[in-house]
Amino acid sequence: MATSSISRRMEASIAAYQNGDYEAALVQYFPALDKTAKRRRPKESVGRRIKSFLDDELDIISHIATQNIFRVDCDGVSFPEAIYKFGRTSIVHEGELDERLNFDNQNGLSIGSTWNLPPTFIIGLIVAVVIASENENEEFSQQYGLTIHGEDFNLSEMWGDRQLVRDWMEKKYGRPIFTSQQP
Repeated sequence: MATSSISRRMEASIAAYQNGDYEAALVQYFPALDKTAKRRRPKESVGRRIKSFLDDELDIISHIATQNIFRVDCDGVSFPEAIYKFGRTSIVHEGELDERLNFDNQNGLSIGSTWNLPPTFIIGLIVAVVIASENENEEFSQQYGLTIHGEDFNLSEMWGDRQLVRDWMEKKYGRPIFTSQQP
């Protein structure tokens, strides 16, 4: 086991999230997302690999965030595109989230000209990077527990274990959901 910038950025993202600073959580999250996506698709451009990674993991991200699996396209913008364009690109180039994306909706989600998402989407994004098989050799410097829809998980033991979450989701839904083992 080893710590790389992915592990360190994820720990900083979790700390910011726990303090309710969702923008700072994303500032720390996006470099870990990019490095993970680059491990998965090393020959693709930054935008393509990040959006592809988010699309690969969208069922998991949306389930963690909302207890539902969904794929949304609003005015030609999908969830991966919104996170990349209004989140990652805006933070990297402007130093803040685009006004068309926020994570402060405590009562659900609203998608239109503004993507107003619950903070649990950030948890889904974090989990997606942790469980990516490309990160199986990462580790945190301390233990992190996580409760998802009433079930407790040890996030520190989930590095690279995407199948654990997929199996848990299929048990929750009572049927097979995933058709492939790898993205």
